[in-house]
Amino acid sequence: MNYKMLHEKFERRKQWLIFDKEEVVRRVMVRYKARVIPKTDIMDLVNDDQLSYEHIFCCLTIDDPCVLEKIFTAKERKDHQWEIDDNARRGMVYKHKDEAHRRYNQLIIDEQEGRRLEIIFESKDGKYVTGFLTRYMSEQVGSYIFAHVGGAKFTGLVPRSLLPADLTDEEIKMSYRWYLESLEEWNKL
Repeated sequence: MNYKMLHEKFERRKQWLIFDKEEVVRRVMVRYKARVIPKTDIMDLVNDDQLSYEHIFCCLTIDDPCVLEKIFTAKERKDHQWEIDDNARRGMVYKHKDEAHRRYNQLIIDEQEGRRLEIIFESKDGKYVTGFLTRYMSEQVGSYIFAHVGGAKFTGLVPRSLLPADLTDEEIKMSYRWYLESLEEWNKL
């Protein structure tokens, strides 16, 4: 990959590559037929070490089987099948404190087995997406989102102080390369 060429394209087009948080969510919802769910439905988010719970502004779920069929790689589908087989082999029966915990347990099983994908968005500045997670990763969805959130990050609109403090310069360079690759993949350059 010619990162120098991609960087030059980014520099020429960067003003069109900056999307506020609402526009990012709108585009993801339209492209993947995603729907909003309450962050309280994903009970373990409060303990997440990658995003700040108080700054999570939107949670989406993709659960349309036709969409899910298109967004997972062969390896991701293989991982889902392994989970399906493992869960069937172990014959797990879960006890639930209440209906909310039963739904949460089912959410986890559905994520593991590829029947749904959760996307969690964070905004520490209230304007741009400063972090996101795709639970039970889909490379395609992660790349699409990064192509839409990286512009604010790499043009300096999101101050470095709002990014994870433990990022090394090398990790930032790798992140920028992934951003350029994502832009290229989604024909944004």
